[in-house]
Amino acid sequence: MNKIAEKIEEHFKNKTYCKITRKVGKDAVEMSSGYIVDYSDNFLLLHETGDFLVVCYNVLPINQIQKIRFNKWDKCQNKIMILEGEIEKVGIKYKIDLNSWETVFKSIKNHLLNVIVECESPDIAGFTIGPIVKTTKKYVYIQNFDPAGVLDEKPTSIDFESVTKVKFDDRYINIFSKYLRPKRSGKVYNYSIKKGEKLSAIRIK
Repeated sequence: MNKIAEKIEEHFKNKTYCKITRKVGKDAVEMSSGYIVDYSDNFLLLHETGDFLVVCYNVLPINQIQKIRFNKWDKCQNKIMILEGEIEKVGIKYKIDLNSWETVFKSIKNHLLNVIVECESPDIAGFTIGPIVKTTKKYVYIQNFDPAGVLDEKPTSIDFESVTKVKFDDRYINIFSKYLRPKRSGKVYNYSIKKGEKLSAIRIK
């Protein structure tokens, strides 16, 4: 067992807060913080925290993890979470199959939850939010909605190899999802993200 796998198992068993450094592209890293509530050989499920609250779930690829930290600052965060009673909320009530991206998205869709899919590499910088329409062996299709809650007419196709983080059961997503509506007129755009390509928009007449 390598160091990263050992730390994942340790934090999962001990239910301790940690900060995770992830390599999401060439010379590009991102940080995630929270509690590991499940994991497989390929992915971990993080109960993300913010402002001493548990806020949502993240699915993260293990092969992108460079470091899992638990220093004096993280120990302080963990202690405050305990004292504030937030630690009691840490856990997962959904069964998410962490075998592959395909099984992850199918599991989330089965629970009728909408998602944010992030492709954090600077070469792509893609962000898609909305319901999961379908999943194939290589792609997930998301019915993206804009800041006004208007759904795209056609779903966004996202290559699994480009995905670095999937967020679900987040307050912003859950509340906004209650007020979504279809686009009735005007321009409609279909976004497609593939590995190594920048996010591009094609106007659909």
